[in-house]
Amino acid sequence: MKNGSYSKRLFFMIKPDGISLEAKIREMIETLANVIASRSFDLVDLEKIERLYSMHKNKFFYPYLIDYIKGKPIKAYVLSEREDARYQIGFIDDFIELVGDTDPAKAKPGTIRSLSTDALEKSLSEKRAVRNLVHRSTSREETEREAAIFFWDCILDRSKVEGGKGELGKSLAREGKGIFYEERLESSLRKHNLLSPDEKLINYRDLERREKGYFKMGRAIVKTLKNGSIAAREVTLQFNV
Repeated sequence: MKNGSYSKRLFFMIKPDGISLEAKIREMIETLANVIASRSFDLVDLEKIERLYSMHKNKFFYPYLIDYIKGKPIKAYVLSEREDARYQIGFIDDFIELVGDTDPAKAKPGTIRSLSTDALEKSLSEKRAVRNLVHRSTSREETEREAAIFFWDCILDRSKVEGGKGELGKSLAREGKGIFYEERLESSLRKHNLLSPDEKLINYRDLERREKGYFKMGRAIVKTLKNGSIAAREVTLQFNV
């Protein structure tokens, strides 16, 4: 699904200095993105922040970043493209533009980072990280790596999975690949030949199981897209009790 719907998602994080502005920031991001998942960390641990900024480990400002965030409150998000939004370039590029320049002093009015009164030059002179309110990923690869740090359990997009995580769905997801629950479902359904290579999963709903002796029969309704046509059908898979 490299070029599919899973690529239209981004990891986003409100840093400690942005928590007091969370309501305003969320209002701004929801003009371009749906919130698939969010999770608050009252005291984010050192290991998560070190993993998030591991690509900067050998840079002079790395210790500043760590000190800026470790042991302080943050809020992590996974965002998706809005079907009703009108993008100038595209979801990812438009969202990066909305966040604004890394240096708040250079951020354009109306961007998230323009809400900060800090400046990169000032932070460097004071030997600290710039307080620019938020962090965002810029690609599918970054999103998969960064979201997994804060959402170690798989993420459920309720617009694609009806009724939450059922018995068969959870079993399939354990075998599947990806950080998104429905992405794991899709890869596992293919593995069990319950989804053809040219079908795209657009909706999944677990049904009550049937039991036969020492086995249980998991059941679900899958809605798929194939060659421009949408169809729904029941799929079943047998498991040991």
